[in-house]
Amino acid sequence: MTDDKLPGNQVAGVSTRLEHLSTNRDARSKEKTNSSAVGTLRGHWPLYLMLFLATTLNYLDRQTLSILAPTLQAELHLDNEALGWLFAVFYYAYTLAQFAAGFILDRSNLRWAYLIAVFVWSVVASATALSTGFVSLIAFRLLLGVAESPNWPAAQTIVGRGLPPKERAMGSGIFTSGTSVGALIAPGLILGISSLLGWRWAFAVVGSFGLIWCVAWLAITRRADFGEIWRGTGIHPSASPSTAGWTGLLRRRQFWLAWIVAVTVNPCLYFSVNWLPTYFTQQRGVHPGSELGWVLTAIFIGLDCGYLACGLLIIFLSRRLTSLTGARRITFLFATVLVSLCAVVPLISSLPVTIVALVAVNAGLGIWIATYLTMAQEVDPSRISTTTGLLSGCGSLIGALAMWAVGRITKISGSFTVPMIAVTVVVLIAAIAGSMVQPADSLGEPEQG
Repeated sequence: MTDDKLPGNQVAGVSTRLEHLSTNRDARSKEKTNSSAVGTLRGHWPLYLMLFLATTLNYLDRQTLSILAPTLQAELHLDNEALGWLFAVFYYAYTLAQFAAGFILDRSNLRWAYLIAVFVWSVVASATALSTGFVSLIAFRLLLGVAESPNWPAAQTIVGRGLPPKERAMGSGIFTSGTSVGALIAPGLILGISSLLGWRWAFAVVGSFGLIWCVAWLAITRRADFGEIWRGTGIHPSASPSTAGWTGLLRRRQFWLAWIVAVTVNPCLYFSVNWLPTYFTQQRGVHPGSELGWVLTAIFIGLDCGYLACGLLIIFLSRRLTSLTGARRITFLFATVLVSLCAVVPLISSLPVTIVALVAVNAGLGIWIATYLTMAQEVDPSRISTTTGLLSGCGSLIGALAMWAVGRITKISGSFTVPMIAVTVVVLIAAIAGSMVQPADSLGEPEQG
């Protein structure tokens, strides 16, 4: 029976059903197009494992000189002032290079750009074994700072393009946890190689790990479904690359809210990583050996747990709340409570209780860092690397000034009370700014202010 022989009401019914099917198909197609995610953590877990490993290597390579500093001072006749310059030049080269790295990455194929970055920093780290004195060490540290700068902008962009909004905090937490894992394994690994083969081999061997990573990266990232991540072709249509440059970002309310979070939370993390060993030695009488090692291990484990807990909490809460905004706010407000314990640490007399409190503080910092990275991803989905480079560069610059201020204050006062109270104050400022950030929903991108 043909359509022209059907009764009129049946023809209308068939037509309505066909229109309904077409509408549903168009809606599903539009939903797929509008989503900035091209996969999930479960489906693409090898990719995010590689980001974690790259971040671990990033920290291992930069820490090799710090851990070998006493040996280098003795063999290459370096005083403390020279050593301070070696630390500083890396830090500022890394900070300033991030501003340019993000801009370049947003205009590059991420698969190859990330590979080149890891390859170059691994070669530079290994080549540091050839150093003969202060000048050559300065040159290698400058190169290492520039070469390592693309890691965060590139990893951020991969997570932002590859995961749906509710999984981005988890993805950021996974790769960022490589920082604390690197800090955990660096002393034993680097000092072990140095004691067996000498300090030059420590640089060469640790740097060579990155070359192994490069081979694995080429093998794992060959999948065709990763293509949209590398080229950014799966982003929201309204988020197509802009020609406005940095000025377009600077006009966004979301950018400045994320900037406030970046310049408040990052210095808190730097204080924890850089100054807590000195705090425990000077203020709590912990011996700088195995005893301090166990204390720092507990603290870095707390930091790692925070990185991972952020994503898990947001996923858990988003399934029970109608708003992703609400899930994120509850998560970082919980983190704020944990970090605020830092202000009462100087009042605690018991060492075990102090350690527990600072483990909680670092867990809160881990949650906050993962939250901040997610905020940075959603300022402008078409320029995640540029945004991350700007925010991280500013955060690192303020963090560097804060580290100097902590040294000055503790030298004058002989106490860490003021810096620890300051950590609590600035994280409260971060919470106020974070509460005004509008995260991306499951099908689109954040509202522009």
